[in-house]
Formats: sequence, structure tokens, C-alpha cells
Amino acid sequence: MTRGPREEGRVARQRYGLKGRWLALAALSGLLLASGMQARYDSTVDYFGDRNVFVSLPSGKTLKILSFGYRNLAADLLFIWSIQFYSTYHIANRFDFLERVYEAITDITPQYREPYIIGSLIMVHEAKDVPMALRLLEKGSRHNPAEWLFDHDAGFYSYKYLKDFPRAERYYNRAAAKPGAPEFIRRIKAHMVYLSDDPQTAARMYLDIYRNARSTLERDSAFNHLYQIKAEADLPQLKAKIAEYRQNFGRLPRALSELARAGLVREVPRDFAGNEYVYDPQTGTVTAQRIFRWKKR
Repeated sequence: MTRGPREEGRVARQRYGLKGRWLALAALSGLLLASGMQARYDSTVDYFGDRNVFVSLPSGKTLKILSFGYRNLAADLLFIWSIQFYSTYHIANRFDFLERVYEAITDITPQYREPYIIGSLIMVHEAKDVPMALRLLEKGSRHNPAEWLFDHDAGFYSYKYLKDFPRAERYYNRAAAKPGAPEFIRRIKAHMVYLSDDPQTAARMYLDIYRNARSTLERDSAFNHLYQIKAEADLPQLKAKIAEYRQNFGRLPRALSELARAGLVREVPRDFAGNEYVYDPQTGTVTAQRIFRWKKR
């Protein structure tokens, strides 16, 4: 007995409907099985626990060749990946590859500024490796001879974390010599000389800044340093003369002017502002009217 077109359609729909239900059941079973396996795996793995990884990265020269002319794109992608990688704090050995990664990025595009700056920040503040950061910044300075920022940052890290004031001075010296370097670098350079216990040289540098200042901030900063440097030179001498006066006359001077009348000093020194130093005749102590704490290590 032959079936009509309507009957054939009904049978086909039943057949394919049954097949669809079996496929849906199979898919649902697969999902349940996968979710169960994933739940079991998740229960045994601490996703945020410390772990080690291995990063295999070709040299920058090789990556430059493999970029097929798209060097900037390759450097951008690697730089973005590096920021994400070094923001993944549960990778315990991520700093093992730090210098290698930023060497590669800066080899691909040596004039790319941001990897030098961000890379050195990670090296100093995350990896606690200042010498590594200085190597990267020196590379940036070599490949970007007109850029003052790399030498400035290297000077700051040498001053702040290594307490190596002569080295910081050399970096600031290089930064100040670059075209377009801001004026404040000259003040920082003079401050490094001051911290290196060379007050005479620092005073000459600050006096030049003071006389040629182009802003109130620049002039005031130079004035404050000159005030402190002069006070540091004058006060020990005054204290020694007060002690000598007491030994000679059996009492403390009633005023600093008595030191001159006694012939112990030709003229009583004044501070850089032209004011007398503060003297206490009861205790014999002499101090400056203004006190700065710039030599705090």
C-alpha cells in the first residue's frame, strides 16, 4: 500500500523529530559530563595559588625579521602582553624573564619610549632590581640621544633607592644637557652635589640658578638651598667661638656682637637673608631662623 505525500511528510517528521531528540539528549549528556569533569578539576586546582611558568621568547632581532615589516605592531602586541603577564601576581617566577622580555621589545623598536619607562618601573617597584632598571634606561638613552627622561629616571632611582648621589648626579648631568630638558633638572643636579657633601660646588651652582631664575619657584628653591648651605658653614664656627669666649672670660657672651668686640671674629656672620642668627645667652646655643631637612637619607 503506497503512502500519499501527506503521510510521507508525517513519517519523515516523526523520524527526524526522534533523531533530533536523541541528538539533543546526547548534547545535554555531553554538557553534563563536561561540567562534571570541569567541577572536579576546579576542586583540585588553586587558580590563584603561586605557580611557575616558562617563557620561551626569541631574540628581538629574530622577532623583527618574523614581523615581516610590521615591527611596530609586533612590539605593541608584545608590550601589551608583558603588562598583562607582569600583572598576574600568582605567577611566582615571572621576574625570571623580565629583562629578556623588555630587551626583546626594545630590540624590535629601539625608539619606542613606553617599554623603557614601564619596564623600569616594574623592575624597580615589583622586582626590586634597580640595577636591571638602570641597564634598560641606559639602553633607552643610547637609542634616543635627544630624550632627557631616561637619564632623569635613572638619576631618580640612583638617588632614591641606591643612595648613590655621585651616580645620580652623572645621570642628571646628562639629562640637563639634552635639548628641551626642563629647568628643574638643574636644581636636582645641584641638590645631588649638595647631598654628596660638596657644599662649595653646590653653592656655586645654586647661586647661578638664583641669579638667572626665570620663575619664583626656581628662585625660591635656590634661595632655600643657599640659606641652608651658608647656615651649615656659619653655625659650627659660631659655636666654636662662643666656647672660646667662655673659656677666656668665664661666662657666655650676652650677644653675638661681643665675639667681634673680643676680637674672636672680624665680623659676626649673618644668614643668607641678611638676618642675625638666633642666639640664647642663657645656654649659649645658636641656630638659624629657618631649618631644612634635605640631608635626610
